[in-house]
Amino acid sequence: MGNGTSFLVGVACGLTAGAAIALLWAPASGEETRRQLRKSADRLSRRAKTLYDGAADAAAELAAGGAEMVEELREAGKRIVAVRD
Repeated sequence: MGNGTSFLVGVACGLTAGAAIALLWAPASGEETRRQLRKSADRLSRRAKTLYDGAADAAAELAAGGAEMVEELREAGKRIVAVRD
């Protein structure tokens, strides 16, 4: 997981913890507080999945680009060796 993704996950966790604490200290009924916590947890879960999917897609693209670059460098090396011989 890259530094940017780790930071985003940390921010999301911090926001969730802050929201949970605020809800627990808010003057609401237990049932209302639990409903709000469930709603917040569902939103966080969806957001975390979106972040994870985006990071996985970016990593796959990066890996594919790196593999392509390695192949191009390998071919260039073969051409250089062929010219030298």
